[in-house]
Amino acid sequence: MRVALVTSEALPLLHEDDRLLLPALTDLGIAGQPAVWSAAGVDWRAFDALVIRSPWDYFLRAAEFRAWLDARRAGGARFCNAGEILAWNFDKRYLAELAAAGVPIVPTIVVSARDRPDIVALARARGWDEIVVKPTISGGGHATHRFRLDAAEQYRDAIAKILIDRGLLIQPFLPEILREGELSLLFFDGAFSHAVRKRPKEGDYRVQFQYGGTVEPVDVRGEWAEAARRCVAAAPVLPTYARVDGVIVEGRFLLMELEIFEPLMFLSHHPLAAQRFARAIQRRLKEPAPAPGS
Repeated sequence: MRVALVTSEALPLLHEDDRLLLPALTDLGIAGQPAVWSAAGVDWRAFDALVIRSPWDYFLRAAEFRAWLDARRAGGARFCNAGEILAWNFDKRYLAELAAAGVPIVPTIVVSARDRPDIVALARARGWDEIVVKPTISGGGHATHRFRLDAAEQYRDAIAKILIDRGLLIQPFLPEILREGELSLLFFDGAFSHAVRKRPKEGDYRVQFQYGGTVEPVDVRGEWAEAARRCVAAAPVLPTYARVDGVIVEGRFLLMELEIFEPLMFLSHHPLAAQRFARAIQRRLKEPAPAPGS
């Protein structure tokens, strides 16, 4: 069996964390091969499954990537995660659906593309003085801005640029991120595997490694792991792999993002994580092949 580990031009040999997956797949008799999604001449039909790993330029080339994804689905490619859940998770508007289903999320206002919202009025109506805004199609903290409402005018053009072709999320800034960091809980086939705590560097609020954020393994309380598991279970289809990013507010786990599309899984932070990921892919390979277009 051969699987493509789908990546980007900037990471043709995968992110270093994902390289741990290659020997784990080999041990199961599965050949894993990095494959750049935008490269010409790749025979995607030659693979038994496509595992989305690090196409981290997708949000910069959103229409192009979505066309690539739709073409592979139309051709009957088997995806890990499944194509239908990838399409759902591509746009962070899914947070509104999860909130409507009763999942506790960080309070979020979703603004549609091409709208012209009064950001200040929307935030003040919620009692928020300091907010974070981010595109609904984005990754790695790209085009994310934190500001107090009295400084909102400085971000008017940046927000208008986002809304040209995608939506916008507005959330209150949570000081817990600075004090306690953000939790990421990792799941394979709905089973909790391990967790890490991500902290921003001094003077920043973004926890991503691109901005100097740090990561450390952490043991989480059982009720937090269960809350994260319920987030995974609320997805339209059980994901082969998922990362649940959240923050603890007054002892309660609140979902920030349910990362099913292309999450870094922090395999290096648990000795069995790569093997668990490989076994989850193996189970996916045993499922019936999807019908073209599914």
